[in-house]
Amino acid sequence: MRHHASTDAARGQNDLRRTIGKFLGAYGLLLMLAVLFAIFAVVNQHFLTPDNFRALLEQNSVLAIIAVGMTFALISRNIDLAPGSIIVLSSVVMGLVFTATGNIWPSIACGIVAAIAVDLFDGVLIGKAGIDPLIVTLAAWIWVRGLAISLTRANSIVIRDPVIDFMNNVQFLGISPPIVLIGVAFAFGWFVLNRTRLGRYTYALGGDERAAIQAGIDTAAYKILMFGMLGVFAALGMVVTVSRLGAAAPDATYGLELDAIVSVIIGGNPFTGGEGSLRRTLVGVLFIAVLNNGLSTLGMRDAYFYAYKGLTILVALFFDVISRRLLKGAEPAGAVTEAATPA
Repeated sequence: MRHHASTDAARGQNDLRRTIGKFLGAYGLLLMLAVLFAIFAVVNQHFLTPDNFRALLEQNSVLAIIAVGMTFALISRNIDLAPGSIIVLSSVVMGLVFTATGNIWPSIACGIVAAIAVDLFDGVLIGKAGIDPLIVTLAAWIWVRGLAISLTRANSIVIRDPVIDFMNNVQFLGISPPIVLIGVAFAFGWFVLNRTRLGRYTYALGGDERAAIQAGIDTAAYKILMFGMLGVFAALGMVVTVSRLGAAAPDATYGLELDAIVSVIIGGNPFTGGEGSLRRTLVGVLFIAVLNNGLSTLGMRDAYFYAYKGLTILVALFFDVISRRLLKGAEPAGAVTEAATPA
């Protein structure tokens, strides 16, 4: 009788741990996001206005676009540390072509080609040469931005064109082109991840690459293809960055890749790869966007801005840590060990 009571109590504790763990895993970041909304709404009366929400999305549109590509990288157990630098170099290419031709469309096309070409080059080094993606993309983070600075002598290239004005000024129901491009990036990413062979193999690469090779998957080719797709997202980021600045600036987008990685991970996508979703990434991006916007509107110095931002991210990550520990510590429902059964 006492044994059955203790067994029921153990099962109850496991069920409670499992329930709390699943709740924190699914809704912990949303709770934290709600807390941020409440705090910023109290300290800033303009935070909850439609104009601020539109500004919030526009200011973080490049982050959202790059985070989509970063989701693919992390699911496949790769990483890309160079999207900010690639955006800068492709912007410079776009600016140089515009200066030479005065035509915006060939300029945009050349910028897009430059972005995709750099990521394809990284993909070849990773897929064919077998070099660690951390090393390859870290090197690209350095040499790509260095090339952009050398091409411009560290000066911005002003780009004035009706297309740039359209990106900045045209709105429909309060929705501007950069916000539309966020939706395009997430819709395209969702389709590729859930409806194409590349998406299926992205999960396979992150889950067990050796098993994928044994199954006949050309993993090198799909790594190259995936990095080429990351170049597409970098190209979209280039268009938004140039339109917002009105120039190709070699000192733009510093730290973008770090915010993108944090957005993907804080949303609940594991760094170890093999699983993840763009829904989680969307929540993570929204969290970082609200945090960036809320702290910047307080007018604090950079030192305090980064300190509060880092501490808030750590607190948010703590929910995921607790969730995983609770789920790991909970035994399967109804399990009874042989040692617990009296002889």
